[in-house]
Amino acid sequence: MEKALVFSLGDQEFSVQISAVKEIKEWAKATPFPAAPSFVEGVVNVRGAVIPLVDMAQMMGVAEEAREKKAIIFLKNETKIIGFSVTNVTDISDVDEAEFKSLPELSSDNLKYFSNGIQSLGDRMIFSVNVSSLFEGSLQ
Repeated sequence: MEKALVFSLGDQEFSVQISAVKEIKEWAKATPFPAAPSFVEGVVNVRGAVIPLVDMAQMMGVAEEAREKKAIIFLKNETKIIGFSVTNVTDISDVDEAEFKSLPELSSDNLKYFSNGIQSLGDRMIFSVNVSSLFEGSLQ
């Protein structure tokens, strides 16, 4: 069983492996970056490092009714760090990758690409985010 950070995009909950999380900060407006894809909010300065900030809901095609963004989750892979703006960070949970089910056929292609599946935790449905796909999709 692995720990996962659970967060929301609008009214939907998502999770990422805690091992991929570098840090979490309060949301801050990014400096716009010319000619960036529409889901890139711009860049933010974190202790002298310039890091791209991506609107995760827009990139994944998740409907988010103009909700206030309250947090930035900085995720890391082997070589890069990217900030992803989210509606809220809710908790850290134990997740079992074997418990994730495939997404139903009616899911959008974006959601299928960025997701490992969906898991039921009590009365909550949580989508598992594929961190590798996030990095590939945001660095086009």
